[in-house]
Amino acid sequence: MPYDTHQIEKHEPTALLEALLFLSGQPMKTADICAHTGWSRSETENTACTLEKLLADQRRGLALIRVAGGYQLVTRPDLCNAVSWVRASDTAELSPVGLEVLAIVAFKQPVTRADIEKLRGVSSERVLATLVQQGLVVELGRKDSPGRPILYGTSAYFLECIGMDSLSDLAGHVPVAVSEDIPSEAAEKIEADTEPTEDIEIHGTVTETDE
Repeated sequence: MPYDTHQIEKHEPTALLEALLFLSGQPMKTADICAHTGWSRSETENTACTLEKLLADQRRGLALIRVAGGYQLVTRPDLCNAVSWVRASDTAELSPVGLEVLAIVAFKQPVTRADIEKLRGVSSERVLATLVQQGLVVELGRKDSPGRPILYGTSAYFLECIGMDSLSDLAGHVPVAVSEDIPSEAAEKIEADTEPTEDIEIHGTVTETDE
């Protein structure tokens, strides 16, 4: 929907951005904010920085973070435990096995189910299907090898859940929350065989090459 210049200009930029993000309830891309407000990219980023500082300085209940390539209003970190009961019934916790498979996908993507099972030593079909159903893992394409197996990777929703802006933020470490819950042997394998991760977007097939 086209933005109304008159309506936009009569509001404080920070107040308008705060309202947009609050109503969205999820990360908004810079491009989307620009489209709704008529601001330039630099104006949007400057307004976001101002709002972030304003919320922090005034010790408000919300904080502005950059996550999944966009901006989002979230509960201030030190208040999370105090208000966790509000959404506790709506939150489905992952089992240790689910966390283990999710960690493997996150740090070794793009990865096939066979790759995951080779690392874990057991079938992972059901767990992987659950992660896909929950929106944490997505199909990136197919590997150009016998059987053309599906390649899996993490989703933008996964980044939202862990509060990171991009996959490159994962490089060099296994999250403590994950490594404490998965078997130590699997965690060690993930750490030992993890290369710095960059944002991945794959469609179609990936040709297998000799290392």
